Amino acid sequence: MAPNTASNSEPSLRSRVNSKTGSASKGAATKKKTNGSLAPPGINGVKGAKSSNAVLTPRSRSPVGLIPLHQNYRHFIHKYEVPRKILHVSIGFLTLALYLRGANVASVTPVLIFLLLAILLLDVVRFKSPAFSKYYIKFFGFLMRESEVNQWNGIVFYLAGLIIVFLFFSKDISLLAVLLLSWCDTAASSFGRAYGHLTPKFFKNKSLAGTGAAFLTGVFAAYLLYGIILPNTSYLNVNSHLAWTPASSSLSLTSLCVLSGLSGAAAEAVDLWGLDDNLTIPVISAIVMQLAVLFCKK
Repeated sequence: MAPNTASNSEPSLRSRVNSKTGSASKGAATKKKTNGSLAPPGINGVKGAKSSNAVLTPRSRSPVGLIPLHQNYRHFIHKYEVPRKILHVSIGFLTLALYLRGANVASVTPVLIFLLLAILLLDVVRFKSPAFSKYYIKFFGFLMRESEVNQWNGIVFYLAGLIIVFLFFSKDISLLAVLLLSWCDTAASSFGRAYGHLTPKFFKNKSLAGTGAAFLTGVFAAYLLYGIILPNTSYLNVNSHLAWTPASSSLSLTSLCVLSGLSGAAAEAVDLWGLDDNLTIPVISAIVMQLAVLFCKK
């Protein structure tokens, strides 16, 4: 009986060994193939994704591997997003410069709509043509997040947010919304990444450090606009409707600035249905500020 037992068990043992060896070889081949491509390991580029339905969203942590520049400059471009932040902040200063030069909102909006349509078209071509996408990412990858490789570019939502506030809100509220988008978002991201690990977390990945920075930046933006720029450029607003002036509102400048900081910080922190915050920050903050000013109107 003993020899029979040994002979019967030997093929079974051999098959298990071969099975494990085959699986290991197959896994190694798969790993080698994955590492050789631009796509990082994991489902849809997300390492450790739990299901096949996992996808990258505008607020996902960006994996390394989809954009070559992100691999070469992991801190400057990938982690701290310095070029992207410089562009983000500069929009606020550009908006103020256009205002001081007397640019009319009605003349700026068509330009923004044209840019939006052009970038939408480029994204559509990028999604359809891998060759074009490769060159697009090569030249503009330093301004992109890797979550945007297979999704709409963040500038699409940025321009959409600007167009909405310019079309439906008063001149001063629109200017403030742009400043909150340009500066609050950047402040929250910068301070959150640098000091967020030292403060409590809330709203998933939001930190008290980042939200606090957004609040202070929003207060500063409102004071800069309503306390300094608008009072000294009344000649630019002769035929314009301003939602808030000291004479027309019972809301004090201090209260207005605090409310601006709160709305900017809240709009940056909250995640509404996964929408890009380049869209939600200007729209939410504009709605809050416009309603507050209307409610406190004399």
